[in-house]
Amino acid sequence: MRRRTLIPAALGATLIGATLISASPASATTGGTCEKAAWIGQVQGRPAGLGIHSRSGDYFWHDKYGFHLRVTQKRSKPQTYSGTITSNTPIVGFKWVKLEKQDKVELSADKLTITFTVVNHGLIDGFNFKTSCADTLTVSDLKINGNALPTGKVYLGKYRQHPASIPFTVHRKA
Repeated sequence: MRRRTLIPAALGATLIGATLISASPASATTGGTCEKAAWIGQVQGRPAGLGIHSRSGDYFWHDKYGFHLRVTQKRSKPQTYSGTITSNTPIVGFKWVKLEKQDKVELSADKLTITFTVVNHGLIDGFNFKTSCADTLTVSDLKINGNALPTGKVYLGKYRQHPASIPFTVHRKA
């Protein structure tokens, strides 16, 4: 059963269904102009054509609402996607997108690192988040079924560009 869940900060550490560890309260800067400021071009904008049964991989982008990570694949056989996202300021404002019971998203105690494991059945799974006005974000340890995810299966921003390597770091425009 697929569900869409909003994660209120007051929920704390454990939820029924998907799991979020150490939920973070929104900071005073979360809705500010810094969160709407653009990041270096390759991550800006929702990937063109992203939909159910798109090419297998991780889709990562930023827009005026924050960051978004989605996983999908062309077939319905379960595939497990995992990885880590690290910010130089606290991560806030989680919103889950169609995560299921076996999916897990963890936020570190210092609120700087998200670790995720998502089992995908061919639809779209993922989450959204914001940072407290970060100027760098590093994506690392991307895997599919425990094996390193090739850079060609990571799609960044509107034009679905691939990073040069994993890990990769994105920067906010000055």
